[in-house]
Amino acid sequence: MKAAWVLLGVILGPTGPYDRYPTRLRNILDSQRATTSQVEWTSSWIGGRDDGLVERYVTRKAGDAAWESNLGDENGYHPTGYSADRDYRSEKNPPQHGTPEEELPVIDEQWLRKHELPKEQLAGTRNSLISDGQAWYLPYAERPQSGDTQPVEETRAYLPVDLPSIGLAPGWVSDLGANPFHLPERELEGFESATFREGVENGLPTVSAEWGGSSRLTWRFDDRQGGKPVWAGLERNGELAGYSETEYERIGERWFPKSVRFYQGDSTTPYKMIDVQRATFDEPWHMQEITPTDIGALNGTQFGTPEGVKAWTGVELIPVQEYFDLVNLDGVLPDPKILEMTAKMLGQTLEEHLQFLQRRSVQEREAYRKKYGEEPWLVKKSAKEKDEWDVYVDKFLTEHKLPEPGVKRANEIRDQSKKLRDAYRRKNAAALRKAKEENDPRKVAEYEGIEKRIFDRVLVRDLKRLLPAEKGAPKKAP
Repeated sequence: MKAAWVLLGVILGPTGPYDRYPTRLRNILDSQRATTSQVEWTSSWIGGRDDGLVERYVTRKAGDAAWESNLGDENGYHPTGYSADRDYRSEKNPPQHGTPEEELPVIDEQWLRKHELPKEQLAGTRNSLISDGQAWYLPYAERPQSGDTQPVEETRAYLPVDLPSIGLAPGWVSDLGANPFHLPERELEGFESATFREGVENGLPTVSAEWGGSSRLTWRFDDRQGGKPVWAGLERNGELAGYSETEYERIGERWFPKSVRFYQGDSTTPYKMIDVQRATFDEPWHMQEITPTDIGALNGTQFGTPEGVKAWTGVELIPVQEYFDLVNLDGVLPDPKILEMTAKMLGQTLEEHLQFLQRRSVQEREAYRKKYGEEPWLVKKSAKEKDEWDVYVDKFLTEHKLPEPGVKRANEIRDQSKKLRDAYRRKNAAALRKAKEENDPRKVAEYEGIEKRIFDRVLVRDLKRLLPAEKGAPKKAP
């Protein structure tokens, strides 16, 4: 597709103004979005292997960040998954890469039954996040050992559903790509040259877009529901390929989708339904910031990226080798949950895994001494002045009077946070000095901001998680 698409708030739309779009369409794409919001909704599957499945969602927005949490059904179950692509190794002439879909062998019911994965294996919360132009995905938020992240414009899956504009979508597609009409990229080939027409159908004003000589997308708008699109249909070669019907509810001064029904062809039975149970906007109790940590990423969670595998430190992603140095040389151990999962994967007890890390740290530090003649992990402590982070934790423990296990964990959080802070101080010391010498306030703020993020997002946030919910501890990422 030749058109470029970028993130505008939560909505995904074409770059630049929508000058050539009809006013009704522009009003949807340019509509004023809430600064913060939280929406609880469900997605129901009708027909097929997952008939009757109702997945529960919570979508949160804070500024330009949007977090979609798919909780699954009441058991945490999701649509049926399969173990692998069809095994072509036994075939005499297996299909080559790039073989058109219509020429591929048909996957039959027997194959599906054979490769169907147990529901329990895929159960759990699936979290998607858009933040700072990046799309993040944690497929198993309760066991966040790994995930994926890439720039939004390169993402073709896992993007949060943009509920405010869902009435523009003629169908439900899991791999949306970054376009405002919720269509696969292949469907929009040539849309940048589409011809727009306005008219009336069934007593409702319409806008239609035609492109490629065979595709047409039509929307019907209802002024009784805030001028929102209540019907969207996609035609190919003059035949209806699919359509949707949307009903809205007025919440304050805002019209928001209440229900959406998606249909295939000209069927009158939907194959997919969205129902919104609760939507709130710009409330003081909403999240004011959403980061990868909020959706479940832990210190040590690894993410596949276009540049290779990287690890989350609690404040940023760094290449895995840098992360191993952070663990082995600076002594910044992964989150306890990551340690437990890694030990289990290696067939070790937690104690055995910690001993293994200790031995490896000794070896790595000795190798570093021989190579560089330095021991940067040794932090010089002032006997006169107490570290301000120690003071903060002391006050925290005095105020909240945690039981002994909580005190022990708070001190561990303090020590880990300080090690992470000191590692970043050493890493950025020369660059920070240079930025100050060159009077570059942007760079100075960038490097000094890292330490503040470690304090806010690693030390303070993890300490608050030790508090009972009634004392203000944020809920764990679902």
